[in-house]
Amino acid sequence: MGFRSHVAILCSLVLLSACSHIEETRSARQERATEFNQRAQRAFLRGEYQSAADLYGNALQLDVAIENVNGIATNMLNLARVYQVLGKPALAERYLDSLLEDKALHYAPAQLAAAAVQKSLLRLQENDVAGATAWVEKSAGYCGPDCTLAGVIDNVRAGIALCANDADRALQWSEHAASENKGSSQLEYANSLRLTASARLMKHEYDAALHLSEEALAIDKTQGLPEKIRQDLLLSAEAHDKLGHAEQAAQFRDRAARIAATALK
Repeated sequence: MGFRSHVAILCSLVLLSACSHIEETRSARQERATEFNQRAQRAFLRGEYQSAADLYGNALQLDVAIENVNGIATNMLNLARVYQVLGKPALAERYLDSLLEDKALHYAPAQLAAAAVQKSLLRLQENDVAGATAWVEKSAGYCGPDCTLAGVIDNVRAGIALCANDADRALQWSEHAASENKGSSQLEYANSLRLTASARLMKHEYDAALHLSEEALAIDKTQGLPEKIRQDLLLSAEAHDKLGHAEQAAQFRDRAARIAATALK
């Protein structure tokens, strides 16, 4: 939604005391943007992704109108995440580029780091290993020594190594990420476990991979994340397959297929 620039004209037509409430109007708009953002988060968690995108878009318009730089960055990052889940990577990347290439506003390094690491993930989805590597290193450059995204960045580095079939490098990064994420983010810790399990599978360490996938599954079930649960089950199925447990592997694949059939992320 847009806001017209005729406030000054209106102030000349009303009492002076009313003109002095411009700051309150700005605060009310900030509160409204926050309300949209919170509703969007709830919609996202319910799996209502298009509704979440619409609500984040409303919040972004309000934040742009009052030049709330932190809100602008937050909502562009959220919109990129939603459109990535919706299977619209070009649109997701457009929001990230809007943030990363903005020469007029100055965003916090942590926000730029988040945008760069998300862009790396999008490049990785397109099998662009070189592009993913370049963007994850840019993210690390923005991040700094005490950045809370360090575990996320190392998870992406592990994923890039897996795509390059470098099991040793993937294991190094994923285990490092696991130690960073264990006490701070259960979501990222489970991602680290899944990446480590994949690296162990590549190294033919099937029992270790199975143990890691089972640990990730327990975490993802507490988080209620269908797509993550499906990935954990498929990893377990692969490990059982390699261990010669054909019946158990089939059971895990059947469980994964049932989750996929729900079309929930």
